Amino acid sequence: MPELPEVETIRRQLCTAGVQGRVIEKVHIEWPRTVEPLLPTAFCKQVTGRKIERLSRHGKWMIFELDGENNLLVHLRMTGGFYLSEGAFKKGPHDRAILQLSDGLNLHFRDPRKFGRFRLGAFPLGLGPDAMEIGARQFFQTLEKTNRGLKALLLDQSFIAGVGNIYADEALFEARLHPERRAGSLHDDEKLALYTAVTNVIRSAVENGGTSLGDGQGNYVDLNGNSGGHREKVKVYGRAGQPCVECGAPLKKTTLAQRTTVFCAHCQK
Repeated sequence: MPELPEVETIRRQLCTAGVQGRVIEKVHIEWPRTVEPLLPTAFCKQVTGRKIERLSRHGKWMIFELDGENNLLVHLRMTGGFYLSEGAFKKGPHDRAILQLSDGLNLHFRDPRKFGRFRLGAFPLGLGPDAMEIGARQFFQTLEKTNRGLKALLLDQSFIAGVGNIYADEALFEARLHPERRAGSLHDDEKLALYTAVTNVIRSAVENGGTSLGDGQGNYVDLNGNSGGHREKVKVYGRAGQPCVECGAPLKKTTLAQRTTVFCAHCQK
């Protein structure tokens, strides 16, 4: 599933490609559930003719800031992504929506598993502070309000927006904290270690263009069809049974918050 680094990578590429400032001239919805609860006709009517003034992001949500009321909010979910074409376009086999923009640019939303969603609204609701923008004081204050297990807490988008399974495992390993450790048991130095790990892991992944770990058609690729370059930096996620890069002990696997979790029982006491 694309997390903050993957969404931010695509956002930056769309900005570089000149999507900002263009008008949505026509919309094609190939999978109606992409725009639920609206019907495709209603959705198209509300966005056609609108100008994309700015392309921003909060957590895993990409925000097409449109002129007038309501923005176009896009969540890639498990396999969603974008690519561009120019002039007369040919619909791809997994295209779920296509936005024809001014000056002949076409924005294709590709989503093999069909879980991605388009929404109309001012801002995504129910999200905590963005993982790239949260400050240490705010992180500490939020952390001190709960006693939940750390892995479940990091996955909760109302706590901090943008961290998913990959980067939660990576951050906990960097902080040397067990994923089942309770937030209320952390000392100040451990809170700082967790904050530093979360922000460093996220920023490093952004710098490397996100993470691609598989080879299937649903694996993450950027706007240009390239895999994320952070693959070689991953230390625990997806490496259960392999030796820890720090101590050599076999990495353990468990299930927390209904997600597979990989950690080092020796380094993460």
